[in-house]
Amino acid sequence: MQADSTELLGLVAGFIGAFAFAPQAVKLIRSGDGSGVSVLTYAMVLLGAVMWASYGVLRAAPSIVLWNVVAAGLAILVLALKLKRAPNAP
Repeated sequence: MQADSTELLGLVAGFIGAFAFAPQAVKLIRSGDGSGVSVLTYAMVLLGAVMWASYGVLRAAPSIVLWNVVAAGLAILVLALKLKRAPNAP
């Protein structure tokens, strides 16, 4: 891992980007109301994060891998909570 200012910038930016999804997850856990959560949006976020993490592996870029794995985990959590708490169709 490069211990320079460029890698540090990537780590900080990745942290902010990945944890941008945390407030939605916390709100969903606390309220149990997933009515305002878009499954399509979070599915796209998940796919994008997995693809970016794969790119990071291929480029040997730890900051890309780390924070996209975190973002994918948060997207999975939000999707799981949304689908678990979705009202049953008649």
